[in-house]
Order: sequence, then structure tokens, then C-alpha cells
Amino acid sequence: MKSIIKFLFLGLVLIFIIIGGIFIGYKSLISPVSNDTSLIEVDISDGSSLKSAARLLEEKNLIKNETAFLIYAKINSLENIRSGSYSLNKSQNVEEILQILNKGSKPIGIKITIPEGYEIRNIAEKLESAGITDFDSFISDTSNVDLYKSQYPYLNLPEVKSLEGFLFPDTYYISKEATNEQIIKMFLDRFSEIYEEQQLESKIQKSGLNLNEFITLASIVEREAVKKEERPIIAGIFYNRLSIQMPLQSCATVQYILKERKPVLSIADTKIDSPYNTYLIKGLPPAPIASPGLDAILATSNPQQTKFLYFVAKGDGGHEFSETYEQHLQAKKKYLGE
Repeated sequence: MKSIIKFLFLGLVLIFIIIGGIFIGYKSLISPVSNDTSLIEVDISDGSSLKSAARLLEEKNLIKNETAFLIYAKINSLENIRSGSYSLNKSQNVEEILQILNKGSKPIGIKITIPEGYEIRNIAEKLESAGITDFDSFISDTSNVDLYKSQYPYLNLPEVKSLEGFLFPDTYYISKEATNEQIIKMFLDRFSEIYEEQQLESKIQKSGLNLNEFITLASIVEREAVKKEERPIIAGIFYNRLSIQMPLQSCATVQYILKERKPVLSIADTKIDSPYNTYLIKGLPPAPIASPGLDAILATSNPQQTKFLYFVAKGDGGHEFSETYEQHLQAKKKYLGE
């Protein structure tokens, strides 16, 4: 009997030691990283999750452990962080940082909204007009993919030759003193957040495409579909065409070649010799043609299953969908007078 009591006592002591060790370890993980009070700028984008913010803080060495940060936020009801630009330092503990992020900060910089479907050249024009950077240097810096591959592994595909399609459309606050590299990283950070929050890796694998192909298709869906509810249908049509090796025949890809969004393409336009001309090639063009938004990405990851192969614009932003070429010709006659 005495041996049993002794065994239980030792077990309880061991449990308390383990709990005490965990507690001490946890307290250490939520303590300041160092005594360094140098300010570090942190940008929390609109729609950022607490998890993505924690990851960013850990990457900037402002917190010791992402998981401990999330646990503390959960226990203390400090999960409602706000977007904005923050000046933080390594001498602040997790509680102090969370209090600041929950209180929110006054956005620093110029408010820039990048609409869905913008090409890099459109983004460059917008940044130049806001006096943040100049068009040519931004275009040049976005073509230097190698500069970002180590930090953003999804760019390591050999097909990725530029950042077209990966500069996520959203609202940002950008300082006039920001370098092109800093601006580009803001866009890529937001893409990374979406990539992880939406678990795109597994969804892309199910699509049978690699990331470059997937974002390329999503960019076409973004440019072709106006109405949100039609995006899964149009994505499904393009998957149907790909499955039977039918040219995608996307006007948006030709507009990308022309660098002009012509409302109606000419016959000559559809015969331009280019790997982006989906009237001539079978399959996808070599790279995205624009930055797809979240709705287009989700539609491409979960297309509506139909037998449709054709669609024609009705003039109100919507489309008429057809299964056969004969039906498509009737729809064109109805809405386009052809």
C-alpha cells in the first residue's frame, strides 16, 4: 500500500514538474525577443488573419513563437486585430503587441486600391500617377523574379518568368519612400496569405494544374467573367475545353497581347502569332494575363460541372451559355447580330 502511495505521489510530482516546465516555457515564448527598441515597420493588410499576422511578426523576429502568440491571443480575447501600418520593437512582449494590433493604427502612406483583373502595367500606371514610383522601373523590377524566389517558394516553378498574376489585388497603404522591392513584397505577402488561408496547394493539386497554370486560368476567368455567380460556370467551360484539347478562344488573352482592352476583336486580332493567342494555340498561355481576385481563384478551384463549351456576352455583364456550336451561333445572332 505504501509503495502505491509513494508511486502516486511521485507521479503527481512529475506531472507538476511537467506542467511547471510547460508554463515556464510558455512564459518565455511570450516574453520580449530582446531589449532592442529599434522600430520595425509592420504592414497588416486588409483581411489579414491573426495567423498570417503572427507568421509575419515571427518572420520579422518581433515574437519568439507563432503558436504561443496565437494561444495568448485566444486565451485573452485579443484576436480582433486591425489592418494598418505599425511601428513595433523587439522589447515589446506578446501582450503589448496584441494590444497595439487590437487598438489599430492610423494607416501610414497613400491608399492604393488595385482592382481585380489589373495587369502589372496597370498597377505600374496607378503607382506612377500616385507619385509613388515610375512606370518603367516598376515594370523592370517585377520582371526580376529571381529576387523573390527564396522568400516566396511558389515562384520557383521554371514557368514563372514574371510576377504577372501574383501581385494580389487589394487595398494597400504605401509610403512615397517605399522602394519597388518593398511594394512588390507587400503584394506578394498578400498573395501568400490567400494561398495559405484558402489552402490553395491542395485545391490546385486536385485541379491537375501546377500553380502557374492555375493562376493563369484564374486570370482568364477574372477577365472574362463580370458577374460573380458566372465565374464558376466560365471556369468549368474552360476546363471542359482543356479536357478535349479545344482552343480556349479567350478574347482576354488577345487583349493582353494588344495591351488594349478592345470591346470587339477583329479577325486579324485573333490571328496574331503569339503563345498568348488562345484562338490559335491549344491549352493555356505560358503565364497569367492579370491578377485574379479571390472570387476568380475560388471559382477556378471549384468550377461548376456542366456540359457547356461556349458562351457569348449578352451586353449586360452576363453571358448566354451553350453546349453545342449550333446553339452558340444562335446566341451570337441573338445578342451580337452575327
